[in-house]
Amino acid sequence: MENILFEYPVNDENRSFDDEFQVQKARANKIKYTVIIAVFCALVMYFLSALFAKAALLFYFLTALFVFIAMITGKMFVKYPRHFLYIKATEHELQLAYYKDKKEDFHFQYNSIEEIRFADKNFTAVYIKEEGRKPYYFELNKWTPEQGFFLYTIPQILPNVFKGNSKEIAKKYGDEADYYNRIYEGNN
Repeated sequence: MENILFEYPVNDENRSFDDEFQVQKARANKIKYTVIIAVFCALVMYFLSALFAKAALLFYFLTALFVFIAMITGKMFVKYPRHFLYIKATEHELQLAYYKDKKEDFHFQYNSIEEIRFADKNFTAVYIKEEGRKPYYFELNKWTPEQGFFLYTIPQILPNVFKGNSKEIAKKYGDEADYYNRIYEGNN
């Protein structure tokens, strides 16, 4: 049995990721359908207002109300892009379960990884490139152990593969102990 070098969340908590992902997906679908129905109702009311010229003011008011509701629910839908990343690093393999629109499982053998690099200046997205394949893109939640894994642990496990500026990381987040202390102080 291989030693586990890093695991987030711990395996028992991974089941809660599956449950929370399903709840978030259902909520997002509910909001999306609410927006679509509200916009449809607003458009129907707008076109029906020509048939009821005497009640046009009422229809225009209701149209404005439905458009306002659609904008508010649309903003709620857009501002909540949620994703989760389950990470398990052993001596020879990196396993990721990425929850975004759907759950996707990835298994990377360390000897097949060509490059791991951050996709943005805030270190909230990462590319993992395997030999002969297009890079895989993963978003990271800021100030979480999943981000800390790619900031500090991956450079220790795969120093020749990780392409990142350790001075810039240290300047922005400090050293590994400072980073994790800040995370866990914020959770208490």
